[in-house]
Amino acid sequence: MRDNRAERLTARQEQAIVALINETTVAAASRASGIGERTLHRWMSEPDFLSAYRAARREAFSHAIALTQRYAPLAVTALARILSDTSAPHAAKVSAATAVLRFGREGIELDDVAARVEELERREAER
Repeated sequence: MRDNRAERLTARQEQAIVALINETTVAAASRASGIGERTLHRWMSEPDFLSAYRAARREAFSHAIALTQRYAPLAVTALARILSDTSAPHAAKVSAATAVLRFGREGIELDDVAARVEELERREAER
């Protein structure tokens, strides 16, 4: 579903948002899109443009999160290999162990919070 504000953008503004997402600086986005840097800065202060830009950034970040989730099993496997490798330096093993434990703990905490939220929502729905 598109943001209503995004529907009010011109084709050039949409092109600018794509460039701002893909480039590392406003200057680079300006060069990539052929839109003046001052124009980009001005647009970035306009509510409709800013809202659409934020929505595009959220969507791009959401894709990045999905990618990290896809590679999570490989990352855990790599950490497990380091932990099991008798020739791996102790610092690498400690770092791998710390990461595994931290991510495991954070996963449990997230599950606990999700369960609490679900319970609160269930109770609220029963009211």
